[in-house]
Amino acid sequence: MSREREQLIERGVWRAVGSLAEDAGGLFELAYAFVAAEVPDASLEEIQAAFASVWGIDPEDRAWYEHVLTVCDRHLPGDGETIEQVLQRASRGGDVEATCLLALVKSTR
Repeated sequence: MSREREQLIERGVWRAVGSLAEDAGGLFELAYAFVAAEVPDASLEEIQAAFASVWGIDPEDRAWYEHVLTVCDRHLPGDGETIEQVLQRASRGGDVEATCLLALVKSTR
């Protein structure tokens, strides 16, 4: 991917982040519209990479973050609930994957 294309996609993601801060709607859904205005054929993978870049997530770690968020999404996180809190709740509910992720968090502290 060319650097210019990458920058245009990142700019669309930044616009989405700014709009979300003003209660404009779902972040990822919003990003599609902004990115499409600059790069109409941008792929889902390119947009995900831009999100990771905007938040300083190393590309090699992106799959790990996405996996953790997928586990959290299964348990409908509440407003203000941290990832660890969602995983704790999911673990108490019997989600083995959440239990394993919590164990990893504890072992790195």
